[in-house]
Amino acid sequence: MVKAIGVIIMSSIIAFSPLPLAFASECQAPQPRIMIDRVVLNSPVKPIVINKQASLPVRYISECLGGIVYWNPDEKTASVSYQGVETQVKGAIINDAMMASLDFFSDVFGAEGKFFPKENLVVISTRDSLPSEKEALELIPSYSGYTQEDLLWLAKIVEAEAQGEPYASKLGVASVIINRKESNLYPDTIKDVIFDKRFGVQFTPTANGAVYNSPSAQSWMAAIEALEGTNNAPSTLFFLNPRYATSNWVQKNRRYAFTIGGHNYYY
Repeated sequence: MVKAIGVIIMSSIIAFSPLPLAFASECQAPQPRIMIDRVVLNSPVKPIVINKQASLPVRYISECLGGIVYWNPDEKTASVSYQGVETQVKGAIINDAMMASLDFFSDVFGAEGKFFPKENLVVISTRDSLPSEKEALELIPSYSGYTQEDLLWLAKIVEAEAQGEPYASKLGVASVIINRKESNLYPDTIKDVIFDKRFGVQFTPTANGAVYNSPSAQSWMAAIEALEGTNNAPSTLFFLNPRYATSNWVQKNRRYAFTIGGHNYYY
C-alpha cells in the first residue's frame, strides 16, 4: 500500500544593515529546533518554514519515529515504510535532503504535531499529549554552562529593553549582557551585570521596574540562544535606543559598531 503526501517548502531571509547579509540572516529568528516526545533533537538538517508552516527532513525524522526510508536515486524520490505500510513522499530536495510537511509525519506515524512559529520549534508526540508552548520552552534549555537563574534574568532584561523589537534586536541585547559577563570590566554573573550600579544604573528597566515583567516567548528564546553561544553583537558592551535615550554619554565616549532594529551598538 502506497500513499502520496504533499509538502510545503521555503526559505526566508530578513537582513538588517550594516551587518553582513550572511551573518544577519542567521540571526533574524530563533534557530529552528525539533522536539520529539519532549526531547530536543540535534538534527543535522534544520526545518524549513513558509507561511508559519514547517517542513522537516524525511530521513532523520522518520528514522527517529521508527520508520525505514527508501531512496530512489534515479527518480530522486523517497518512500517511508512503517508498520508494513509504505508511503511515497512527494516533496522537494533542499540541500540534498528530502523535506516533508509536518502533516506527512502525523499521517504516516499517527503522531501529533505542532509548529510554534515564534519559537521556530516543531513539536511531535507519539506517546503523551503535545506540550503547551510554556512547557515546550521549559524543555528546551540545556543549562550547559549556565543556570536557570541566568536564563530567567537574561530573558527578563531582553523583554524590558527590546519589547516590540524584532528577534535580532532581542538577541543583540542578550549578546551585550553576555559580552559584559565575559569581560573583566563587569561582574561575572548575568544578574549582577544587569543590576550593576558601580558607575550608576546600567540598564533603565532595573530602575523603573520593567525588568520584573514576564518575558515573551521570543525574549526567552533569544536568552537561550545567547547563553548557548549565538552572538549577533560581538565585542559590543553598550546599546541604546536613540529615540528614548536620556543621556548622550555613550555616543560621545564609545565607538559606534552597528545598528540592529531600534538599537545602536557600541564597543
